[in-house]
Amino acid sequence: MQIVITSRKAATLDTWRRAGADGTEVILHLGPRSPLPVDAMVVAGVHAFPRLGGRPRWDRAQIIENTHEDDWPKYLVVPPTRPMVLGEDRVARIHPDYRRISPAGYAASRALAEIVRWNASQDDTISAAEVNLPLLEFDNPADAASARAFHRALGEVLATTG
Repeated sequence: MQIVITSRKAATLDTWRRAGADGTEVILHLGPRSPLPVDAMVVAGVHAFPRLGGRPRWDRAQIIENTHEDDWPKYLVVPPTRPMVLGEDRVARIHPDYRRISPAGYAASRALAEIVRWNASQDDTISAAEVNLPLLEFDNPADAASARAFHRALGEVLATTG
């Protein structure tokens, strides 16, 4: 599977490059969208659900068909949110078992695992996906921890898919 990581910030891509992003299966691209054709784009639900419907899930990523005739790919992959619990004060917080898990690592591992699951069960497979950092809310050049967590999860998923 080919992964294209996009950002409009050169500094963000430098951070991701230092985290180990460059490789044969991963391309870093400075610009709003992938220069290569992709079958899917990984985006936060806040950008996908208003366009295509749906609601957040915590248990697994979602692959939603893009029914609009626009320049977005055929599928949008929406990572899950980390599980929440309602505290005694009636405030929702990240479940204690998930507090130490990086949001970027959680998003990457679940989104890519869902693509692998999709490819195993669908005729219309996803062979290339864009990871759009601004549309995932990961476009911060100072956030090296998210870049490392994302790439660790990416490496684990790609290693298991061959």
